[in-house]
Parts: sequence; structure tokens; C-alpha cells
Amino acid sequence: MIITGGTGNGFAAGVTEENRLQSDCITQTQESHANAHEGAAYHALFDQSATAGDDCIFYMFNNDSTDILVEGIWLSASAACEVYIKLGDTGTRNGATAITPTNCNAASGNTADGTFEQGVDLDGGAATLTGGTEVERYVFRAANNSTYFNFVQDIVIPKNQSLTIWNSSATPTVNGTVVFFFHA
Repeated sequence: MIITGGTGNGFAAGVTEENRLQSDCITQTQESHANAHEGAAYHALFDQSATAGDDCIFYMFNNDSTDILVEGIWLSASAACEVYIKLGDTGTRNGATAITPTNCNAASGNTADGTFEQGVDLDGGAATLTGGTEVERYVFRAANNSTYFNFVQDIVIPKNQSLTIWNSSATPTVNGTVVFFFHA
């Protein structure tokens, strides 16, 4: 069997004496492709204190039919606390401030199709934000500089699903950058 180029150029693929296909390949990660070719990689920055223990301080919801893949998160805390991430919280939020994620490709005019918010107590007051499942927890024993936490398994947020970030204590301010892209 001869393998010919699919663009109509008439080129055939070569085979070595070990019967292996000869190729010159470029390997690229999914997030690099989403950024460079699709213009669909983003950073969502937040900087938030909580009003009490176990308050939701960050919310993201995917409105797009394309899955969001969350690669990881940069976190910094001004004092000891635990920061945890949940998937699947639903309901209304209290005192939310909109965040606009930054596109990581300066040549792209794309914007992230979703709801992105921060607040001191997104689950408080008249809010009905509940029902999520914890997937990650970070323990800070004291104030720390920014640390990047790469998720061993990318977190997938399909259409109409959420990711929330919670702070265990009212004392610290938590700064973060959620690193994500739309998986085409």
C-alpha cells in the first residue's frame, strides 16, 4: 500500500528497511495548540478575602459547547489557610464581581464564553450556591509567595458546569490565576 499526500501534491510516504513510516513530526501540547492556533487559552486572575470560614471566593461557569480544560492554578495566601476547589456547585451568587479572563494570545480577539466572578462570600446572604464536590485542597501553614499547582489530571468543565474556589478562613487574602483553555 502506498500512502500519498492528502493535499493533491502527489507525494508518497517513505518506508524504512524496518518497514517503518518515515516522518518529520512536530509535537505540540493541547494547551499550546489551543493558544497558538485557536486563540482559546486564558488566565482568570482573582484577588479576594473571605468574610468568614469556608466562603466561596471564585466562580467560573462554562457557557460554551466546547469543554474547558483547567491546567492548574497559581495561588498565594497572605496568612495560614486552606484553599479548596469544587466542581458542580449550582445556584445564585451573593455580591459577585465580574472577572474578564485574559486571552493568552495577543493576536486573538476571542473571549472566554462563560461566567467568571469573585467575591468575599459568593455562597452567603440570599445565595443558593451548593452541591459541588471537592477535587483539590491546598494547605498554607503561613503566608506564602505565589506557587503554581499543576493538576495531575486536567479538570474538565463541560457546558453548564462550574468550578468554584473556597477559602477556609476569613484572615488571609488569596490571590490566584486559574489557567485554562477551550479544548477544540
